[in-house]
Amino acid sequence: MPLIKIPYIDNYDAVKSCRTIYPDYKCNCTKAWKGDELFIVYKMTKNGIEKIHESSEGDYDKNVNLTLSYIGSNVTAKLIVSGGHTVLNLKDRFFVSDEVLKSVNFSFKLIAGLQQKFNKKAEFLVLLNDFFMEKDAGTDIGLENKYRKESLNPFVIPPKINDFLVSYSKLLDRKIDLHFCSEKNMADRFKRHIQNYKKDDSNTLFSKDPVTNNWYMNAGNKKFSVLMNDKPNCVAGCAATFRAIRYEISSNKIKDNFTSYVGIFPLCCLENTLNGYLAANAFYDHFDLPGYLMFFGRCCF
Repeated sequence: MPLIKIPYIDNYDAVKSCRTIYPDYKCNCTKAWKGDELFIVYKMTKNGIEKIHESSEGDYDKNVNLTLSYIGSNVTAKLIVSGGHTVLNLKDRFFVSDEVLKSVNFSFKLIAGLQQKFNKKAEFLVLLNDFFMEKDAGTDIGLENKYRKESLNPFVIPPKINDFLVSYSKLLDRKIDLHFCSEKNMADRFKRHIQNYKKDDSNTLFSKDPVTNNWYMNAGNKKFSVLMNDKPNCVAGCAATFRAIRYEISSNKIKDNFTSYVGIFPLCCLENTLNGYLAANAFYDHFDLPGYLMFFGRCCF
């Protein structure tokens, strides 16, 4: 499943019957940011990643304007902005947290500024964190996993995010295209992509820990895990997502998708997102996705 374009929802009464998929669902992610509240900006290039700004989270609109000053003249017209990075909620598909809405609000302020000040009409992407759909060990491991497909087919955009899409489409006098993707599906895709490569004893990108069965990647002068006990992790998901943003691939044909990317993520995703870009940059042939990554807020749930 690559990036999927979906319509806005005009009538939530029509989908309220599937609002709850699994009433006992609990998010098991424990990776909320524990440090100081920060606002960090990275620039992505073919040569790697460069931190270009770090400050306390500070004034919201000031950070939007600061970001526009960095990105406005340096992104292409074929551009997508991701925000509202969120954990799939099987208990209430309409729910979205205040932390996630901060990210969505920031995204649309950027989309508006890019069009009004730089005449660049960005599209919008929601990255779904659907890794954390298992209960703790010792209970019903994997019980929620069988509902993952149902939660994505179709994916129901939460009403508060839908409201942003409608209001900013009116403001900018165009219908802003909405996309989503499943990070778990992307991670599985990355695992398939590297299967043959990691079997090659002469490769220098991947190495295996014989004790833990974890696979590591060497990229950007760093070593980081991409498979944990042979299961792809968030870094793997990010790597394949970056590739899907950059290219449309079908029937072994590759063509341009988006040629620039701006991503807004919570601070808890910082390391995985940066490593994911390094992994994509090192592994995929001819990969080149210039853009910027912003990190603020504590979690995606």
